[in-house]
Amino acid sequence: MGFLKSCLGFLSRVAFTSFSPFESIFSPQQPPFISTSPQTYGPSDFAGSYSPRIDPTKDCIYPGLRNVGYKPCNGISRTCWMRRAGFKDYGIKDDYEVTTPFGITREYWLTVDQADLRPDGQPKINGVALNGTYPGPIIEACWGDKIVVHVRNKYRDNGTTIHWHGLRQFRTNDMDGVNGVTQCPIAYGEEYTYEFRAQQYGHTWYHSHYSLQYPDGVAGPLIIHGPSSAEWDIDNGPIMVVDWLYNTSFAAFNCEAYDCGNETPPRADNIVVNGVGAFKQPDGKWTNNYFKTRFKSGKKHLLRLINGSAASSFVFSIDNHTMTVIASDLVAIKPYTTTSLLLGIGQRYTVVVEANQKPSLYWMRTTPAAGCSAFRKDQKGEFTQVKETTSFIAYEGAPRLPYPDSTSVKNKGVSDTCIDESHISQDRLVPIVPWEVSNKPINDVSRDSFTAGYEKNANPDLYPQLPFKHWLLASNPNSQPLWVNFSQPTILDPFTNPPFSSITRFEQSNGYIYLIVDGAFLFNPDPNFTAIPTGHPIHLHGSDFVILNQDWKPYDPASSPKDFKFDNPARRDTALLPSGGYLALAFRPDNPGAWLMHCHIAWHASSGLALQLVVRPREIPDFNGDLLAVHKGCEAWRRWDHQDPIVQTDSGI
Repeated sequence: MGFLKSCLGFLSRVAFTSFSPFESIFSPQQPPFISTSPQTYGPSDFAGSYSPRIDPTKDCIYPGLRNVGYKPCNGISRTCWMRRAGFKDYGIKDDYEVTTPFGITREYWLTVDQADLRPDGQPKINGVALNGTYPGPIIEACWGDKIVVHVRNKYRDNGTTIHWHGLRQFRTNDMDGVNGVTQCPIAYGEEYTYEFRAQQYGHTWYHSHYSLQYPDGVAGPLIIHGPSSAEWDIDNGPIMVVDWLYNTSFAAFNCEAYDCGNETPPRADNIVVNGVGAFKQPDGKWTNNYFKTRFKSGKKHLLRLINGSAASSFVFSIDNHTMTVIASDLVAIKPYTTTSLLLGIGQRYTVVVEANQKPSLYWMRTTPAAGCSAFRKDQKGEFTQVKETTSFIAYEGAPRLPYPDSTSVKNKGVSDTCIDESHISQDRLVPIVPWEVSNKPINDVSRDSFTAGYEKNANPDLYPQLPFKHWLLASNPNSQPLWVNFSQPTILDPFTNPPFSSITRFEQSNGYIYLIVDGAFLFNPDPNFTAIPTGHPIHLHGSDFVILNQDWKPYDPASSPKDFKFDNPARRDTALLPSGGYLALAFRPDNPGAWLMHCHIAWHASSGLALQLVVRPREIPDFNGDLLAVHKGCEAWRRWDHQDPIVQTDSGI
């Protein structure tokens, strides 16, 4: 969907300049590393770094609370947010699904257009970006603010949408940004305005959900300032790690759909951190192009980790430092310390790192996780353009060297195993606000158990010009991969089942719905599907879910539930389905709407490894309003698509 048009568009444009009137206000372009005097690192070396602009101790404004005597208290304790003597505080122990302060409106403008992207100095074919930069601008707000983002599509070859990853969009299903599910794509030349309340707090990322657009550059970080479960002094901002492809992702997907030998599945070329990457030159030396962040001795630094990759998970660590983990995705947790974290695709962690080492430079390592990453390798099986030392911290006053000489902490217990924190121990990610889960699901779990399967034969019904085998979430031998209809989003008709819509409906309103996602077979023998052992990062829209259990073994309906945890289990929005095993999750059906659940490996999602969960369909109209913006956007899309038809070559998500 876009690959043929993208190639033609690329050939027709020899020179291109991206323009946005808001670039100077919101664009956080990263400067390359330049070695100049003085001889030690100082504050000026980090000018223009990727840092938050909002100071939560003074820039978060609540007119209603202020008028009755509430004052900010985050500067006194990071666990506190707003305080009034003799009254209840707003803070870390509040359930944001019940209690959220009302803030102010924060407004942003984003333009999607083709851009010349060279994060490691090498050109990307058909790069697409937000306001001309990668990653896109930091979008910031405070807990309870209203966020308004105007998205304009100036990219001729495709539609676009923006999804706000992990934000549950309570009562705003039409703002979730999934074409074919919650809206039509934004047509070329059109604008769509997203408006939603920041009910949760923490950090996440936003990205296009139009086909394979986000690995080509349409993604950026989002911060919602709020209380924290541990003290810290300095917010160093987001650290967004991605696997980077020089080719356009639409072309790379062909190697997922059709066998390309050593290029199947698609292989990334490099690792990029906050839009910066080192490049291995022909002489074997690396360019000194590393993202760096500033540490001040004796201070506690807040790092906001994000994996915005297409197909790779990483083990994150910092040489000679430990991390105190205080949030997983958008859920505040009881702090614990570790030397490394698996950062799965779509996952986020908030960590506090104390600057307690001698003033020097220390590598931040993003080690590709074994079995959960895909990079180019040579005939010896070694990475051709990838190394784990991708960025570093620099203490103020440290010698001004081009890069660190610190050594890996692998000998201190850090490994490259692809395993979630909650899988290592069910007691690691303990939410501050507890959920006590009933051991009696309100749905038929046997119906709502799905295998991450792969078709044995090319499917002639979806892309008949060039049929290919698809990934899918199969609940029975007749299941089909997801393939959305851009012009008819589910939110406008939640009661019908168009072909390949992969819809599962839930009418229940109280209790917990259990879902089982299995990496092996739940039905055997099967003439249509096979199981390929691999880890799948599963992401749910519209709600956080609890992780009842993760296991390397296939799911057994008789014995596996004995291992489920019901007493305040780990809670998040993205979790890893272990290779060949199962992931058992549960969510509350309290947010009527059409919500996507999918693998966040971009190639698998585009192949069809996804479901639509339609929650309480009869209540969707009343719960989400008149949906006039969706109707208007669909009219614009249909007009544009009629004039210049899009050939859909993947699932659309």
